[in-house]
Amino acid sequence: MAWTDDMIDKLTKLWQKGFTTNEIAKELGVSKNSIVGKVHRLNLTSRPSPIKKKDDESEITATSAPVEPEVQEKPIKSSKKALKEPEIKEPSEALPKEPTSPVVQKNKRGIKLSELDSHTCRWPIGDPKDDNFCFCGAKVRTGQTYCDEHAAIAYVKPNKK
Repeated sequence: MAWTDDMIDKLTKLWQKGFTTNEIAKELGVSKNSIVGKVHRLNLTSRPSPIKKKDDESEITATSAPVEPEVQEKPIKSSKKALKEPEIKEPSEALPKEPTSPVVQKNKRGIKLSELDSHTCRWPIGDPKDDNFCFCGAKVRTGQTYCDEHAAIAYVKPNKK
């Protein structure tokens, strides 16, 4: 499809009047994406998206005057349990700092990227930015990417309604 001068003039006028890309596309008989591309190539003034983002909504509510939530006071029941201070138990052993997958704990495995092959589970464990990042490494069925346990997590069947 070639853009004619008439089409470009009409696009520019409709854009400046505030028509949507969908409305302009119907008027010119082209796709909405071709309108978006042509507007970009013509460097026409950009307009804010009509789609509201959740971040925008939170900014709007943050800038408006705060509203005090109504608090209903409930009578406090006195019981011996409520008066007792909870006991804090000190851990006898230090907890491991790095998170580990249940499969890695069971198999005591974990392999680096360079050790992966077509017979090992490629389930990532940890943060890729950390030095201790690894993959599950358990045996997989032929043609599969993950071991049975990780496949059950990765491939969830939709519920029948």
